[in-house]
Amino acid sequence: MIDEPVGGRAASEGNGGVLLEAEGLARHYASRGPWGAERITAAVEDVSLRILRGETLALVGESGCGKSTTARLLMGLEPPTSGTVRYRGRDLGSMSRTELLEFRRRVQLVFQDPFGSLNPRMTVGGMLGEVLSVHALAAGEERGRRITELLGLVGLGPEAAERYPHEFSGGQRQRIGIARALAVEPDVIVADEPVSALDVSIQAQVLNLLADLQERLGLSYLFIAHDLAVVRQVADRVAVMYAGRIVEASDADTLYHQPLHPYTRSLLAAVPRPRPPSEKPRATELREGADPPKRATGCAYFGRCRHPARDEECSLALPLLEERSPGRWVRCIKT
Repeated sequence: MIDEPVGGRAASEGNGGVLLEAEGLARHYASRGPWGAERITAAVEDVSLRILRGETLALVGESGCGKSTTARLLMGLEPPTSGTVRYRGRDLGSMSRTELLEFRRRVQLVFQDPFGSLNPRMTVGGMLGEVLSVHALAAGEERGRRITELLGLVGLGPEAAERYPHEFSGGQRQRIGIARALAVEPDVIVADEPVSALDVSIQAQVLNLLADLQERLGLSYLFIAHDLAVVRQVADRVAVMYAGRIVEASDADTLYHQPLHPYTRSLLAAVPRPRPPSEKPRATELREGADPPKRATGCAYFGRCRHPARDEECSLALPLLEERSPGRWVRCIKT
Protein backbone atom coordinates (compact mmCIF):
# COMPACT_ATOMS: atom_id res chain seq x y z
CA MET A 1 0.00 0.00 0.00
CA ILE A 2 1.27 3.49 -0.75
CA ASP A 3 2.27 5.80 2.10
CA GLU A 4 -0.32 8.48 1.37
CA PRO A 5 -3.45 8.72 -0.77
CA VAL A 6 -3.16 10.14 -4.27
CA GLY A 7 -3.41 13.90 -4.03
CA GLY A 8 -2.06 13.98 -0.49
CA ARG A 9 0.39 16.53 0.85
CA ALA A 10 0.95 18.70 -2.23
CA ALA A 11 -2.60 18.58 -3.50
CA SER A 12 -4.25 19.43 -0.18
CA GLU A 13 -2.25 22.58 0.54
CA GLY A 14 -4.48 25.64 0.32
CA ASN A 15 -7.54 23.69 -0.85
CA GLY A 16 -9.67 23.92 2.26
CA GLY A 17 -9.21 20.31 3.38
CA VAL A 18 -10.14 16.77 2.44
CA LEU A 19 -13.82 15.83 2.17
CA LEU A 20 -13.83 12.22 0.97
CA GLU A 21 -10.88 9.88 1.32
CA ALA A 22 -10.08 6.24 0.56
CA GLU A 23 -7.04 4.37 1.80
CA GLY A 24 -5.93 0.91 0.70
CA LEU A 25 -9.37 0.21 -0.75
CA ALA A 26 -10.02 -3.28 -2.16
CA ARG A 27 -13.09 -5.19 -3.31
CA HIS A 28 -12.95 -8.91 -4.08
CA TYR A 29 -15.79 -11.06 -5.43
CA ALA A 30 -16.05 -14.81 -4.95
CA SER A 31 -17.51 -17.07 -7.63
CA ARG A 32 -17.57 -20.76 -8.51
CA GLY A 33 -15.62 -22.25 -11.39
CA PRO A 34 -16.90 -25.00 -13.71
CA TRP A 35 -15.78 -27.72 -11.25
CA GLY A 36 -17.07 -25.98 -8.16
CA ALA A 37 -13.75 -24.46 -7.14
CA GLU A 38 -13.98 -21.01 -5.61
CA ARG A 39 -12.45 -18.17 -7.59
CA ILE A 40 -11.64 -14.74 -6.25
CA THR A 41 -11.80 -11.74 -8.59
CA ALA A 42 -10.16 -8.53 -7.43
CA ALA A 43 -12.29 -5.76 -8.96
CA VAL A 44 -10.46 -3.05 -7.00
CA GLU A 45 -7.06 -3.42 -5.34
CA ASP A 46 -5.10 -0.99 -3.13
CA VAL A 47 -6.82 2.23 -4.21
CA SER A 48 -6.02 5.34 -2.19
CA LEU A 49 -7.25 8.79 -3.15
CA ARG A 50 -8.53 12.07 -1.78
CA ILE A 51 -11.25 14.43 -2.96
CA LEU A 52 -10.64 18.00 -1.84
CA ARG A 53 -13.08 20.80 -1.24
CA GLY A 54 -14.07 22.59 -4.46
CA GLU A 55 -12.03 20.43 -6.85
CA THR A 56 -12.74 17.85 -9.54
CA LEU A 57 -10.88 14.56 -9.39
CA ALA A 58 -11.35 12.49 -12.55
CA LEU A 59 -11.04 8.70 -12.43
CA VAL A 60 -10.44 7.36 -15.94
CA GLY A 61 -9.84 4.00 -17.58
CA GLU A 62 -11.38 1.53 -19.98
CA SER A 63 -14.57 -0.41 -19.28
CA GLY A 64 -14.20 -3.07 -16.60
CA CYS A 65 -11.17 -1.53 -14.89
CA GLY A 66 -12.97 -0.94 -11.57
CA LYS A 67 -14.06 2.71 -11.78
CA SER A 68 -17.73 2.19 -10.95
CA THR A 69 -16.90 -0.32 -8.22
CA THR A 70 -14.63 2.30 -6.66
CA ALA A 71 -17.50 4.79 -6.80
CA ARG A 72 -19.86 2.36 -5.04
CA LEU A 73 -17.26 1.76 -2.33
CA LEU A 74 -16.77 5.50 -1.80
CA MET A 75 -20.54 5.96 -1.56
CA GLY A 76 -20.85 3.17 1.00
CA LEU A 77 -23.12 1.21 -1.34
CA GLU A 78 -20.84 -1.83 -1.06
CA PRO A 79 -18.59 -2.88 1.82
CA PRO A 80 -14.87 -3.00 1.01
CA THR A 81 -13.00 -6.26 1.36
CA SER A 82 -10.24 -4.24 2.97
CA GLY A 83 -9.28 -0.60 3.37
CA THR A 84 -11.20 2.38 4.69
CA VAL A 85 -13.39 5.20 3.39
CA ARG A 86 -13.51 8.40 5.42
CA TYR A 87 -15.77 11.42 5.11
CA ARG A 88 -14.43 14.51 6.85
CA GLY A 89 -12.06 12.23 8.75
CA ARG A 90 -14.77 9.80 9.98
CA ASP A 91 -14.58 6.14 8.95
CA LEU A 92 -17.82 5.05 7.27
CA GLY A 93 -17.57 1.69 9.05
CA SER A 94 -17.78 3.34 12.47
CA MET A 95 -20.61 5.77 11.70
CA SER A 96 -23.92 5.57 13.52
CA ARG A 97 -27.22 5.36 11.64
CA THR A 98 -27.74 9.10 12.06
CA GLU A 99 -24.23 9.86 10.82
CA LEU A 100 -24.71 7.59 7.80
CA LEU A 101 -27.92 9.41 6.91
CA GLU A 102 -26.02 12.69 7.00
CA PHE A 103 -23.27 11.14 4.86
CA ARG A 104 -25.85 9.99 2.30
CA ARG A 105 -27.09 13.54 2.13
CA ARG A 106 -23.65 15.11 1.73
CA VAL A 107 -22.28 12.69 -0.90
CA GLN A 108 -24.58 12.25 -3.89
CA LEU A 109 -24.46 10.19 -7.07
CA VAL A 110 -25.31 11.18 -10.66
CA PHE A 111 -25.87 8.08 -12.76
CA GLN A 112 -24.70 7.25 -16.27
CA ASP A 113 -28.15 6.46 -17.65
CA PRO A 114 -30.29 9.61 -17.43
CA PHE A 115 -33.49 7.67 -18.14
CA GLY A 116 -33.03 4.43 -16.19
CA SER A 117 -32.14 6.36 -13.04
CA LEU A 118 -35.47 8.26 -13.00
CA ASN A 119 -38.79 6.77 -11.89
CA PRO A 120 -41.03 6.76 -15.00
CA ARG A 121 -44.17 6.72 -12.83
CA MET A 122 -43.37 9.96 -11.01
CA THR A 123 -43.36 13.53 -12.19
CA VAL A 124 -40.15 15.49 -11.88
CA GLY A 125 -41.69 17.54 -9.08
CA GLY A 126 -42.72 14.35 -7.30
CA MET A 127 -39.17 12.95 -7.45
CA LEU A 128 -37.58 16.13 -6.18
CA GLY A 129 -40.24 16.54 -3.51
CA GLU A 130 -39.68 12.99 -2.29
CA VAL A 131 -35.97 13.71 -1.73
CA LEU A 132 -36.79 16.87 0.20
CA SER A 133 -39.33 14.98 2.35
CA VAL A 134 -37.05 12.04 3.16
CA HIS A 135 -34.36 14.39 4.45
CA ALA A 136 -36.88 16.76 6.07
CA LEU A 137 -35.51 19.74 4.15
CA ALA A 138 -38.76 21.38 3.03
CA ALA A 139 -42.52 20.93 3.30
CA GLY A 140 -45.69 22.61 2.07
CA GLU A 141 -45.25 25.81 0.08
CA GLU A 142 -41.54 25.87 0.87
CA ARG A 143 -41.13 22.53 -0.89
CA GLY A 144 -42.74 23.91 -4.05
CA ARG A 145 -40.45 26.94 -4.01
CA ARG A 146 -37.44 24.72 -3.49
CA ILE A 147 -38.40 22.48 -6.44
CA THR A 148 -38.72 25.54 -8.69
CA GLU A 149 -35.33 26.78 -7.46
CA LEU A 150 -33.66 23.44 -8.17
CA LEU A 151 -35.09 23.28 -11.69
CA GLY A 152 -33.86 26.81 -12.31
CA LEU A 153 -30.35 25.86 -11.15
CA VAL A 154 -30.11 23.27 -13.92
CA GLY A 155 -31.71 25.43 -16.60
CA LEU A 156 -35.26 24.05 -16.58
CA GLY A 157 -38.47 26.04 -16.13
CA PRO A 158 -41.01 25.50 -13.32
CA GLU A 159 -43.39 23.78 -15.78
CA ALA A 160 -40.99 20.81 -15.85
CA ALA A 161 -42.18 19.82 -12.38
CA GLU A 162 -45.50 18.57 -13.81
CA ARG A 163 -43.98 16.44 -16.56
CA TYR A 164 -42.71 12.85 -16.63
CA PRO A 165 -39.18 11.69 -17.54
CA HIS A 166 -40.20 10.33 -20.97
CA GLU A 167 -41.25 13.85 -22.01
CA PHE A 168 -37.65 15.13 -21.84
CA SER A 169 -34.58 14.71 -24.02
CA GLY A 170 -31.51 12.84 -22.78
CA GLY A 171 -29.70 16.03 -21.83
CA GLN A 172 -32.74 17.35 -19.97
CA ARG A 173 -33.12 14.07 -18.09
CA GLN A 174 -29.49 14.31 -16.99
CA ARG A 175 -30.18 17.84 -15.75
CA ILE A 176 -33.07 16.42 -13.71
CA GLY A 177 -30.70 13.84 -12.23
CA ILE A 178 -28.30 16.62 -11.28
CA ALA A 179 -31.16 18.62 -9.73
CA ARG A 180 -32.11 15.59 -7.65
CA ALA A 181 -28.54 15.32 -6.40
CA LEU A 182 -28.47 19.04 -5.57
CA ALA A 183 -31.73 18.86 -3.64
CA VAL A 184 -29.98 17.73 -0.44
CA GLU A 185 -27.24 20.39 -0.66
CA PRO A 186 -24.30 17.97 -1.02
CA ASP A 187 -20.59 18.62 -0.58
CA VAL A 188 -19.48 15.95 -3.06
CA ILE A 189 -21.10 14.64 -6.24
CA VAL A 190 -19.90 11.36 -7.68
CA ALA A 191 -20.65 11.57 -11.41
CA ASP A 192 -20.42 8.09 -12.94
CA GLU A 193 -19.99 8.53 -16.71
CA PRO A 194 -22.57 11.36 -16.64
CA VAL A 195 -22.28 12.30 -20.33
CA SER A 196 -21.31 9.05 -22.06
CA ALA A 197 -24.92 8.27 -23.03
CA LEU A 198 -25.47 11.74 -24.54
CA ASP A 199 -24.83 13.24 -27.97
CA VAL A 200 -21.62 15.25 -28.28
CA SER A 201 -23.46 18.58 -28.53
CA ILE A 202 -25.44 17.76 -25.37
CA GLN A 203 -22.31 16.61 -23.54
CA ALA A 204 -20.86 20.11 -23.74
CA GLN A 205 -24.03 21.60 -22.22
CA VAL A 206 -23.99 19.20 -19.27
CA LEU A 207 -20.25 19.72 -18.68
CA ASN A 208 -20.71 23.49 -18.71
CA LEU A 209 -23.59 23.12 -16.27
CA LEU A 210 -21.46 21.04 -13.88
CA ALA A 211 -18.66 23.61 -14.03
CA ASP A 212 -21.08 26.46 -13.41
CA LEU A 213 -22.66 24.68 -10.43
CA GLN A 214 -19.25 23.97 -8.96
CA GLU A 215 -18.32 27.63 -9.13
CA ARG A 216 -21.62 28.82 -7.68
CA LEU A 217 -22.08 26.20 -4.96
CA GLY A 218 -18.51 25.17 -4.13
CA LEU A 219 -19.11 21.52 -5.03
CA SER A 220 -16.46 18.81 -5.23
CA TYR A 221 -16.70 16.18 -7.97
CA LEU A 222 -15.44 12.67 -8.51
CA PHE A 223 -15.86 12.52 -12.27
CA ILE A 224 -15.70 8.96 -13.65
CA ALA A 225 -15.12 8.58 -17.39
CA HIS A 226 -13.32 6.63 -20.08
CA ASP A 227 -13.05 9.55 -22.50
CA LEU A 228 -9.93 11.63 -21.82
CA ALA A 229 -11.13 14.35 -24.18
CA VAL A 230 -14.14 14.91 -21.90
CA VAL A 231 -12.07 14.72 -18.72
CA ARG A 232 -9.67 17.38 -19.95
CA GLN A 233 -12.47 19.97 -19.87
CA VAL A 234 -13.46 19.42 -16.23
CA ALA A 235 -10.66 17.88 -14.15
CA ASP A 236 -8.23 19.52 -11.75
CA ARG A 237 -6.52 16.19 -11.06
CA VAL A 238 -6.69 12.87 -12.91
CA ALA A 239 -6.20 9.33 -11.63
CA VAL A 240 -5.80 6.63 -14.32
CA MET A 241 -7.01 3.14 -13.41
CA TYR A 242 -6.09 -0.17 -15.03
CA ALA A 243 -7.12 -3.66 -13.89
CA GLY A 244 -8.40 -2.40 -10.55
CA ARG A 245 -5.37 -0.32 -9.59
CA ILE A 246 -4.42 3.32 -10.04
CA VAL A 247 -1.42 3.39 -12.36
CA GLU A 248 -0.86 7.15 -12.64
CA ALA A 249 -2.18 10.31 -11.00
CA SER A 250 -1.28 13.98 -11.17
CA ASP A 251 -2.74 17.37 -11.92
CA ALA A 252 -4.55 17.40 -15.24
CA ASP A 253 -2.17 19.67 -17.18
CA THR A 254 0.89 17.63 -16.23
CA LEU A 255 -0.75 14.33 -17.08
CA TYR A 256 -1.92 15.50 -20.49
CA HIS A 257 1.38 17.08 -21.48
CA GLN A 258 3.83 14.65 -19.83
CA PRO A 259 2.22 11.24 -19.24
CA LEU A 260 4.57 8.73 -17.60
CA HIS A 261 2.80 5.39 -17.58
CA PRO A 262 2.60 3.49 -20.91
CA TYR A 263 -1.12 2.92 -20.42
CA THR A 264 -1.78 6.64 -19.95
CA ARG A 265 0.18 7.37 -23.12
CA SER A 266 -1.85 4.81 -25.04
CA LEU A 267 -5.13 6.33 -23.80
CA LEU A 268 -4.03 9.79 -24.86
CA ALA A 269 -2.89 8.51 -28.25
CA ALA A 270 -6.36 7.05 -28.81
CA VAL A 271 -8.14 10.39 -28.31
CA PRO A 272 -9.46 11.52 -31.73
CA ARG A 273 -8.18 14.86 -32.97
CA PRO A 274 -8.32 16.72 -36.27
CA ARG A 275 -5.12 16.48 -38.30
CA PRO A 276 -4.09 18.02 -41.60
CA PRO A 277 -3.74 15.60 -44.55
CA SER A 278 0.06 16.01 -44.44
CA GLU A 279 0.35 14.93 -40.82
CA LYS A 280 1.29 11.32 -40.18
CA PRO A 281 -0.98 9.20 -37.97
CA ARG A 282 0.10 8.97 -34.35
CA ALA A 283 1.67 5.77 -33.19
CA THR A 284 -0.17 3.97 -30.42
CA GLU A 285 1.43 2.08 -27.57
CA LEU A 286 -1.57 -0.18 -27.14
CA ARG A 287 -1.38 -3.86 -28.02
CA GLU A 288 -4.98 -4.85 -28.34
CA GLY A 289 -6.03 -8.17 -26.85
CA ALA A 290 -2.51 -9.12 -25.86
CA ASP A 291 -3.26 -10.02 -22.28
CA PRO A 292 -6.11 -10.83 -19.91
CA PRO A 293 -7.14 -7.99 -17.58
CA LYS A 294 -5.62 -9.71 -14.52
CA ARG A 295 -2.21 -11.31 -14.05
CA ALA A 296 -1.10 -13.59 -11.23
CA THR A 297 2.28 -11.88 -10.94
CA GLY A 298 3.99 -8.73 -12.11
CA CYS A 299 2.55 -5.72 -13.85
CA ALA A 300 -1.03 -6.17 -15.06
CA TYR A 301 -0.20 -4.15 -18.18
CA PHE A 302 2.81 -6.28 -19.13
CA GLY A 303 1.17 -8.08 -22.09
CA ARG A 304 0.05 -4.85 -23.78
CA CYS A 305 2.99 -2.62 -22.88
CA ARG A 306 5.29 -1.27 -25.60
CA HIS A 307 7.66 0.63 -23.34
CA PRO A 308 11.18 0.29 -24.82
CA ALA A 309 12.58 -0.81 -21.44
CA ARG A 310 9.94 -3.51 -20.89
CA ASP A 311 11.59 -6.80 -19.90
CA GLU A 312 11.08 -9.97 -17.87
CA GLU A 313 11.39 -8.06 -14.60
CA CYS A 314 8.07 -6.38 -15.39
CA SER A 315 6.32 -9.76 -15.56
CA LEU A 316 7.64 -10.79 -12.14
CA ALA A 317 7.62 -7.70 -9.91
CA LEU A 318 4.39 -5.93 -8.95
CA PRO A 319 5.16 -2.20 -9.31
CA LEU A 320 4.23 0.09 -6.44
CA LEU A 321 2.46 3.40 -6.86
CA GLU A 322 5.23 5.86 -6.07
CA GLU A 323 5.30 9.64 -5.78
CA ARG A 324 7.96 10.74 -8.29
CA SER A 325 7.45 14.45 -7.56
CA PRO A 326 4.96 16.37 -5.38
CA GLY A 327 1.49 15.26 -6.41
CA ARG A 328 2.82 13.07 -9.26
CA TRP A 329 2.26 9.32 -8.82
CA VAL A 330 3.05 6.43 -11.17
CA ARG A 331 2.99 2.62 -10.98
CA CYS A 332 5.81 1.55 -13.31
CA ILE A 333 9.35 0.35 -12.58
CA LYS A 334 10.63 1.51 -15.98
CA THR A 335 9.59 5.17 -15.96
